[in-house]
Amino acid sequence: MSDRPTDQPTVQPSDQPSDHPSPIDQPLTASPEKLHAWQLALRVFAAPADTNPYGDIFGGWLLSQADIAAATVAVARAQGRVATVAIQSFQFLAPVQVGDLVDLYARLQASGKRSVTVDVSIWARRASKPGQTREVAQGRLVFVAVDAEGKSRRLPPLADAPIDPLAEPL
Repeated sequence: MSDRPTDQPTVQPSDQPSDHPSPIDQPLTASPEKLHAWQLALRVFAAPADTNPYGDIFGGWLLSQADIAAATVAVARAQGRVATVAIQSFQFLAPVQVGDLVDLYARLQASGKRSVTVDVSIWARRASKPGQTREVAQGRLVFVAVDAEGKSRRLPPLADAPIDPLAEPL
């Protein structure tokens, strides 16, 4: 997985105008250019509730965040409901600490007739050193498009049409 994001822009709440639209008002797009490019899919703080018995951030928590982040790209590509079917790879590169701001980037790696493969790159910004970021994990997850009954379905053609995130699954 080359070309991982190396710089994460920080947007402070004060940088947004008061009439800034909610993310739900911004339609997802399934354009090839956007889905194949790294995009910030999720940003979350690592909290004490996310630790293992030794006080470190539990690896399963980080993996679940990666699944959520990758699913945002898979849903955009599938234009509807998806299910995780495989984790092709996942490497923990450095520990995540309580208080770290964790940025999860995702991009479409490949899509088939029914499945979508998504790469994830995870970066942590230490609370004690907010100007420094470090890649802490990376992975590749596979999703399958599913219908309302949970059965696999074909992916729609990749198009530039916006997707309504509130629409019923296809």
